[in-house]
Amino acid sequence: MAGETAKTEAVCLDIRPWSQTSHVTKWITPSGPLTTIVKGAVRPKSAFLGQYDLNYTCEILYYLRSRGDTHALREASPVKLRERLRDDFRTLALAGHMRRTIAELAPSGPDAEEWFETLDSSLDRLAEGPKTATGLLRIMLRFELKTLALAGLSPEIEAEKGVFSLRGERKMAIPPEVATCIRNPLAEKNFEILVDTARAIGVFYQFHLDCALDARRVALRMISNQNQGKQADEN
Repeated sequence: MAGETAKTEAVCLDIRPWSQTSHVTKWITPSGPLTTIVKGAVRPKSAFLGQYDLNYTCEILYYLRSRGDTHALREASPVKLRERLRDDFRTLALAGHMRRTIAELAPSGPDAEEWFETLDSSLDRLAEGPKTATGLLRIMLRFELKTLALAGLSPEIEAEKGVFSLRGERKMAIPPEVATCIRNPLAEKNFEILVDTARAIGVFYQFHLDCALDARRVALRMISNQNQGKQADEN
């Protein structure tokens, strides 16, 4: 109810200026998306300095407001900073794609908990896992297939026919190795197969999801360029 406070864990999805000294911050919580105003966030002696940032998982305390969907943040304490994400712009780009996907697709209510956990664990893998192009693509595909499953849109694969179904009666031809990769992307070691699988999932996204794909395209291009650069160095 209005005037009460609520406490929850939350992953920081987006931060935007609200005034010269304040932020509007978007989060995903186990109960769904949440928007808060952080008054005085950038003042020199603000208690919020260093307490939240993109990709952080925080414990937050906020005041519930009776009108509108924007609440007032009272406290924020970082639980996971994931500082290693800042070491490489490719992992940052991929993290941005993940946050944007969750921001656009995650529901409110009890079903949101799995969406929160999916982003939280995927950001952990990005921060703690390998920075190779192959490793990043595996993490990306695992995240995307999980979110599609949560949305009730898991690709229907007919491996023996080499196709998967799109919206309506349309079907897309895919090689058997792509079908295998979709079923278990973490087991795939061939970079080109992972790229082909990512492109196939991208087509699926375009047919089934009403969300922007710019962040995804940027992340995939950066990862592909990373692998090409590695091959050039080896040659």
